[in-house]
Amino acid sequence: MKCPKCQANWKQYKAGFNPSGSQHYRCGECNRVYTPKPIQQGYPEETRLLAIRMYVEGSSFGSIGRVLKVNPQSVANWVSQYTAKLPNAPMPAKVKKAELDELYTFVGKKKTKSTF
Repeated sequence: MKCPKCQANWKQYKAGFNPSGSQHYRCGECNRVYTPKPIQQGYPEETRLLAIRMYVEGSSFGSIGRVLKVNPQSVANWVSQYTAKLPNAPMPAKVKKAELDELYTFVGKKKTKSTF
């Protein structure tokens, strides 16, 4: 090990771990605490994009979490962060065609009156 501050390679002591599990070291010369090979926290970008693609294809947050072995709430957070970056969908100026279902023909033929 070599201290990044004073470049000393003697008196390098282990000083615990950081939250992601990387080893901390302390230099005996300058007392600096450093991590030579830090481990990145979180999931890789490929996993996040795969989860978003699976959600677009119709999978639920729970099923995506089970398949990718991640928390379903993480998947929901990734999807919401991704959709926040998307531009707004354009709205048409004038509607050209409207489709109605069978409920439209049923509305005027009810036997009982609504209380509203």
